[in-house]
Amino acid sequence: MTRHAIALVLTLLLFAGCAAQDPNAPVLDLIELEQNAGAYHGLPVNSPLISAEAQQQAFDDFLKKHFGPWEQIEPKHPADEAFWGLAVYGHKNLYGENTLLRDPRWILNMTEASRIEAYPSMGRRAIAVTNTNMRVLPTNQPVFYNFKRAGEGFPFDYMQNSLILAGTPLYAAHVSADGAWILVESRFAFGWVPAREIAWVDDTFATAYQTGTYKTLTADSVPVTDKDGNHCFIAHIGTLIPVIPATQGQPESFIVPTRDRHGNAIAVHATLPQGTTKTAPISTTPANFTKLANAMLGMQYGWGGLYENRDCSATTMDLMAAFGIFLPRNSSQQIKFGTQTPLEGLDPDEKKELILKTAVPFMTLVRKPGHIMLYIGSHDDEPIVLHSVWGVKTKVGDGYGRKIIGTTAITTLEPGLELDNLATTLLDSVSRISTLP
Repeated sequence: MTRHAIALVLTLLLFAGCAAQDPNAPVLDLIELEQNAGAYHGLPVNSPLISAEAQQQAFDDFLKKHFGPWEQIEPKHPADEAFWGLAVYGHKNLYGENTLLRDPRWILNMTEASRIEAYPSMGRRAIAVTNTNMRVLPTNQPVFYNFKRAGEGFPFDYMQNSLILAGTPLYAAHVSADGAWILVESRFAFGWVPAREIAWVDDTFATAYQTGTYKTLTADSVPVTDKDGNHCFIAHIGTLIPVIPATQGQPESFIVPTRDRHGNAIAVHATLPQGTTKTAPISTTPANFTKLANAMLGMQYGWGGLYENRDCSATTMDLMAAFGIFLPRNSSQQIKFGTQTPLEGLDPDEKKELILKTAVPFMTLVRKPGHIMLYIGSHDDEPIVLHSVWGVKTKVGDGYGRKIIGTTAITTLEPGLELDNLATTLLDSVSRISTLP
């Protein structure tokens, strides 16, 4: 019996018993599918999915991009790109955290703060000394669209561009009028970050920090402390930490950045809980993918990395970073990496058949407009994916709503199929897959 037939039977049973669906119940996929990324791939668990040579080549490219901002002598983005937020949001109805329309002067204040005419006002190497929010405009104040419409309002703060993980090299291109915000470029995104959450990098620090040996996280939300026990930051999967290898009489030590009273970067020795790191890049075995993916499961959905959570493209980017594979930050750009297979024009069953035939567990991205997922195998002839997802589209009266999932989860491509008011499935709009590297 197909999933569509099962869903129809469940719906008929609900109507026959005059029962109402519990609005607080999770979608059925989260109950029926084992939330274990290793349960679906069917591969030898310790056999790498790409060769050591190919992975090293990928990691060399990753490191070049990661430290690339320190090699820049000018910003990569001209003014019309750097200040795109002013053009995009300058003529829209914007709502604040109080759910009310923002005063039109708000965007004018942002224009003055951005100092477009002075761009670029600086060109300095920098580094994030903590996990910091990269913003579209120089403000922590949120911008929402209409709270009364599904898919708008909280948590979709359109000022949030991305979370920048601690230790990320940056190129500082511009400073806000009040000096509180710096416009920076990283390997995967550009935008405004708080000035006090970055530090200036000189030749001495850059040399000390690029040790050539790096560790990456195998657990999520790991506390990092300095040698005196002071908290530095919380490390997440995707964080790259330089290492000074052990020598005779000296144990291995981690290096993390901190900021002195002049705003300059200082390399300090740090400790992480035992068993939470591996030497980068981690071997691309299904066992390793399973361990990291499982560590991400259950994290609440975080639009643009808000609250140090992840959205869909941050999940795929951070997971692949641990294996030394570079992905851009945006889902529309991620799907362009690798060998692509278009799915437009196919019906749902044809899409599933082609995915099952073509996709490689842990190495194939699945995309619909605005959303990206990682194929991890199959169950009962259904493609199974790992993704951070806000929800599925439902019918509400004459409009639309959302059945909230709100987490990083393992699902089919049709979560919510059992809902009697489901408007459309993810599979309906899946348009392309791409297999890495």
